[in-house]
Amino acid sequence: MWKAILIDDEEIALDVLDIQLAEIGGVTVAGKFQLVSEALEQCARLRPDLIFLDIEMPGISGLAAAELLFDRCPDAEIIYVTAHHQYAIDAFDTNAIGYLLKPVAKERLIKALSRFADLQEKKAKPNDAAPVMEGKTGEGGEAALSLKVLGSMELYATDGRLMTWRTKKTKELFALLWHYQGQPVYRYGIQEELWPDYPADRSQRLLHTSLYYLRVMFKSEGYPDIVMHGDERYWINKSVIQSDIDRLSDKLETGLAGEELLETLQLYDGDYFETEHYPWANARRMELRGKWISCMTQALDKAPDDVRSAILRRLIRLEPNREEYYDRLADILNRTGDPAGARQAITMKERILSD
Repeated sequence: MWKAILIDDEEIALDVLDIQLAEIGGVTVAGKFQLVSEALEQCARLRPDLIFLDIEMPGISGLAAAELLFDRCPDAEIIYVTAHHQYAIDAFDTNAIGYLLKPVAKERLIKALSRFADLQEKKAKPNDAAPVMEGKTGEGGEAALSLKVLGSMELYATDGRLMTWRTKKTKELFALLWHYQGQPVYRYGIQEELWPDYPADRSQRLLHTSLYYLRVMFKSEGYPDIVMHGDERYWINKSVIQSDIDRLSDKLETGLAGEELLETLQLYDGDYFETEHYPWANARRMELRGKWISCMTQALDKAPDDVRSAILRRLIRLEPNREEYYDRLADILNRTGDPAGARQAITMKERILSD
């Protein structure tokens, strides 16, 4: 039987939900609280499997309270309760385990408990867990997630699965926190970057919702402590995340030659968060692009013709108005027996520069 606690500032709402759960069965109500502070004091001792939490609590939003509860009871799942449909629209989509509208209909409560049961069943099957890829470890030697940020943004689980994001803003929130490389970011700065046109109270609700989605997502993969917070700041524990940009930066620092040059060429699959168009990434994007171009142009003279050709094609893509790239590419193609390719390079130059 599962253990639950109920948190709502309305005593009658607590009593009604308690009665409904007793009628459905399978859930023991271990505590009922009208103040979040009281629930926080008792949560760790009660160790609930499930927390029913009113979004609109006095003194603190339910979404902010959820973060504090999550810290004390990381294994618990939260189902939000609200009297206003707009809060549900802001915070959750219809596939969420996480919200019920007041007055709580018994059939909706049964459906939410059914989702919770499915989630618990998946947790109870360790043999179904994703296998760890050999040799893929983080800074501390543990299994690592793989993050791609050059070109498109993609996050892969330890078994190579492409992980999916609950919402676009959840994805951007992770990207923003990772962008700061483990440095704490003020809550207000995050709200301004992700929801600049929203009132502060609504952007705060959306931030807490997105943080909740992130934590649930990573907890299901076995990483409950990736998103950290303290003193109204948030940061990413990046020790279990490997990224293409970390590998690229290492190679740019150590110099390029031979296979290192080829790998660096292949790693730069596009600009930093290129397909996501995050404005907060612009400065870093231009810095990395400039550094990569500088390293590649310095390596051109020492590279064999086939690698030089590949480098020049990539440089043309990044800086299409640089006439010298086309001329050098045409010279290599002529010298290596591809006059048609050389003519094509010159034709492309003339078309681009005439626009």
